[in-house]
Amino acid sequence: MSLGGLLGTCRRGVARAWRGHPGLPLFAAVACLYFASMSREVPWGDARPVYEVALSMVRGDGVSVQTRWPDDASPGRGGKFYAAQPWLPSLTHVPGAIVRTTLGRLVSAPESLHLLDVFSCHLAGGLLGALCAWLFFRLCLRHGASRRVARFGAILLGAGSIVWVYARYPFTEIVQAACFTGFFMEAAQLAKRLDRRTAVAAGLWAGALLNTKYVCALCLPGAFVVVALAHRRTPRQLGRSLLHAAWGFLPFVLMLLAYNYLRFGSVTNTGYRKVGEVMVENVFLSTWGFLFSPGKSVFLYAPPLVLAALGLRRFWQEQRTSVLLMLATIVPLVLFYGRFPSWPGDWAWGPRYLVFAVPVLLLPVIGFLPHVRWPGRGLAVLGLALGIFVQMLGNAFYWDHYLRIALDVRTKWLGQPNRGASLTVDKGGYCEGCFEDIYPTVWLAPLQPILGHLWLLRHVPFGDTWQQASADAPWRRHTHLPLDIQATYRRVRMDHWLYDTHAHRFAGWVVFLLLLGGGTVSLAVFIRRTRDDGD
Repeated sequence: MSLGGLLGTCRRGVARAWRGHPGLPLFAAVACLYFASMSREVPWGDARPVYEVALSMVRGDGVSVQTRWPDDASPGRGGKFYAAQPWLPSLTHVPGAIVRTTLGRLVSAPESLHLLDVFSCHLAGGLLGALCAWLFFRLCLRHGASRRVARFGAILLGAGSIVWVYARYPFTEIVQAACFTGFFMEAAQLAKRLDRRTAVAAGLWAGALLNTKYVCALCLPGAFVVVALAHRRTPRQLGRSLLHAAWGFLPFVLMLLAYNYLRFGSVTNTGYRKVGEVMVENVFLSTWGFLFSPGKSVFLYAPPLVLAALGLRRFWQEQRTSVLLMLATIVPLVLFYGRFPSWPGDWAWGPRYLVFAVPVLLLPVIGFLPHVRWPGRGLAVLGLALGIFVQMLGNAFYWDHYLRIALDVRTKWLGQPNRGASLTVDKGGYCEGCFEDIYPTVWLAPLQPILGHLWLLRHVPFGDTWQQASADAPWRRHTHLPLDIQATYRRVRMDHWLYDTHAHRFAGWVVFLLLLGGGTVSLAVFIRRTRDDGD
């Protein structure tokens, strides 16, 4: 076959897939949105070693990293340092690392290399965020939602939830969200009907989830119990399906053991330190914080979840098994996180430890959307609008900038806390995860991060000085102290990749507009493909 014939066959195959799977235009639309709004930041914090593993693999240097994270991490095999996270998040960055390594040989200008670094480290996050939206669309359809309802639900998730913010950064939360959504989708299907394909798929997703973060193992026993109870009257078929699931799960277990051996010379050494001594928080307090605290409430950072809460009663009436599965898979992990003093997951945007569950928590929205009339439809539109607004604020700045300002204000307004007996190490004026340093942006409304980003957005793009910005800062409603925030304010910058295209501004705008255009066309195709039920 000639090259032209091969390309024509590929084009026809893509066209057939595009027509036959309405979720593919959704995937393309969300991916274009995420890449168009891509961050300009390279990996920071615990995301850095995760990405460095991919670079090391592509360069033939094994799985060691240059960044020691956390700062007191012990060396592993060969006296080298390794990422503490499982292998899968790093493997998702391999395509980006290949792009970075290959094209890095062709360019030498610092600005071009920086843009290459930015694109390569955010490639996986954008695609995984789009995968979340696509999986959620399928999840809604499998639960009996019409295409119209599933379409709006997917838009709520992709544009109006915290998934958008975390798809812009190379942290592991977006990998967890994608794998947990896929796992829940197949487990819910397996609870309804036992078949080989679903069982294998459930096992594969379960293994992938375990390889995103080891504590995700807490999600698996509850799913097993729900599926076993649903098919308790057919034990033989249940046993066969669980065996098929085990075959899907086994390769990921072997991958986990192999990665432990490559890093630490032992299949059982995960590199994580003992955490039992710091599991001291009251879970009722942390649960209240996850739901209703002014700084970390999941409803503030994902407003469409309010619509899901309104649809929960009807969803329970129609999908009781899925509700039980939600409880059995999400609650154990949330309770585990809730025992940590650092349950908010700081430093981060919103409740970082709940990001994995946001797509599944939004599922009860299909119990609300099909049954509303005006003004209920207006409420749904308002939920989407608020969600988009909050995510745009979150995307405007890398979260560390405002958090540092908030800590600076806390110290000069409320005083320096005594960290003499804090549960984690003082790192020179702050300690990550300590109550002494997380309480301002979790419990104090004047330092609320969403309001903080809104305040910064009114000043930073216009080049206002810190004195001008301080005049209407959120904390000014409570104090008129002349707080000097110059040192932390001057570090703040808008977080969009276009700001770094100084020598390539025209090309940058062309790419940006192409992404917006591609996303718009894909969204239009997706809406047209899902026009049924009286649209």
